[in-house]
Amino acid sequence: MSAGLKIFLQHIPMSEMTAKELCRVRLRFLDLLKSFFAQEPDAEKMGRWRGIFSALAREQISPSIDRAVKDCSLLLNTKRLQDLQEEYYRLFSDPFGSTKVHMTTSYYLNGHTYGQTLVSLRSFLAEARLVKDPGVKESEDTLVVMLDILFSLVEEEKEMGSPQTRAFQARLLEEFLTPFGRTFSIAMEANENADFYCACSRFLCAYLGLEKDLIAEN
Repeated sequence: MSAGLKIFLQHIPMSEMTAKELCRVRLRFLDLLKSFFAQEPDAEKMGRWRGIFSALAREQISPSIDRAVKDCSLLLNTKRLQDLQEEYYRLFSDPFGSTKVHMTTSYYLNGHTYGQTLVSLRSFLAEARLVKDPGVKESEDTLVVMLDILFSLVEEEKEMGSPQTRAFQARLLEEFLTPFGRTFSIAMEANENADFYCACSRFLCAYLGLEKDLIAEN
C-alpha cells in the first residue's frame, strides 16, 4: 500500500510518514472517490482525474487497485467529457431511466430506500456525535454522504488522534461502506450502460479494502 499512497505525499516513504501525514493521504483518496459520484463531471474535474490516474498507474499499490487504476486511466484517455457526462446522467440522474443505479445502502441491504440500514446509520452518527449538514438533501446512507462521514472521522483522527475515532471508522466500513461497495459494484457490473463508472466502483471497493487493512494494522 505504501508505494501507491506516497504519490500524494511527494514520495515520502511510509517509514517516514507521521500519523497526520498518513491521514492527509487518506483524505485525498476519499476526496477523489467523492468526486466520482457527487455530481456530473466537468472539464476541470476530468483533467484532474487524468493527472491523478496517470500518476497512480506508475505505482504498485495492490492487485485490485492496480487493475482499477489501469482501467480508469485507459477510459479517461479514450473517452470524451460528453461520454462521461452522458454515462453519469443515465446511471445516477435520469429520473425516468430504466438503467439507473441506486446509491443508497438501504436499497441494497433492505430492498428499498429509507430502510432499517438508514435507521442504524443515523444511530451510529448520533453515537459518533456527527450531524449531517442541513444543506445536504441526500439521505445519510447515500454513498457520497457516507464517504463524507468517513472523511470527517479521519479529519478528527488527524487533529486529535483519538482511538475511539479509529473505532468508529472501523464500524462505518464494516457495517455500511463495505457492504454497500460490494453490492453497488455488482449492480454496476451488470449494467450495460456502465463503463467508466463501473471501473470507478471497482476502485472504490479496492480502496475500501485498503482502509480496512490500514485500520486493522493500527
